[in-house]
Amino acid sequence: MEEGNEVERDRQRAEVFDALGHPTRIIILKALSEGALGFADLKKKTAIESSGHLQHHLTKLNGLIKTDEYGKYCLSDQGKDALLTVQTVENASGSKTKDSKKIRLPRFKSKMVLKSVSLLLVALLIASTAIALYEYDQTMVLQKEFNQLNGKDAAAYYNEFGVVPTTNVNSSFSPPISMYRALTIALENEGWNKTALNGMAVGAYLMNGETETNTTSYFNTGVTGPVTNPPSNYSDVYSNGVIYMYIWEIIVNNATERDFTPLGFSLIDASTGEILHNPPLY
Repeated sequence: MEEGNEVERDRQRAEVFDALGHPTRIIILKALSEGALGFADLKKKTAIESSGHLQHHLTKLNGLIKTDEYGKYCLSDQGKDALLTVQTVENASGSKTKDSKKIRLPRFKSKMVLKSVSLLLVALLIASTAIALYEYDQTMVLQKEFNQLNGKDAAAYYNEFGVVPTTNVNSSFSPPISMYRALTIALENEGWNKTALNGMAVGAYLMNGETETNTTSYFNTGVTGPVTNPPSNYSDVYSNGVIYMYIWEIIVNNATERDFTPLGFSLIDASTGEILHNPPLY
């Protein structure tokens, strides 16, 4: 039992390390430390242009952020502790940089410094290993869960592309066009295959969207924010010259790049499977 608890604590620590492993996510935490924000306000305050990218980072920050009674994002207690740790490290780093210009370490302390550096490197190695194990475990859980839910669509997707997607949905979401069906439609349309996706990160996010009914194409379709609760009806709604719809936003990024510049982007109608448009990458 004690060993199992230790493994769980290691997973939780790895999750926090992973969440803080991208500068954009630290920016989000700092923005929320100033007060609760809705999705659109948070997107504006952090200057993140893509709704899908913001949703990706919010998903990674699960546990460090939460929503209040008004549906706005705010820091959880764990998030406040994590941000305090980040700020402490930043302050310490800034202080050491300034002090290093004035103070020269005595020779007898050099061995202590080397020992400290060695211990730090070992700690980083352990942390990176824990993160890798955690991500592998999460990948297996996701794959098993969605294979059970969307057997045929999931099997076809994994056979052709083999990349576990990042998403903002779970088993309680059941749009007519499943996540794996939408992924297959989008990636096939853009010419991706298993080889081309090697080293890539794929995201599939269920979003709210709208477009004007008098347009001749869906080029003006806009994504207005993520779907946070499973709707009872995924059909398009027409009102006052606007079509309100549920959209799968499919994004492909280089997994090794930190700026998350999209290499692929598609919008798929979650009700019909129609490709709404392939806009210029932003």
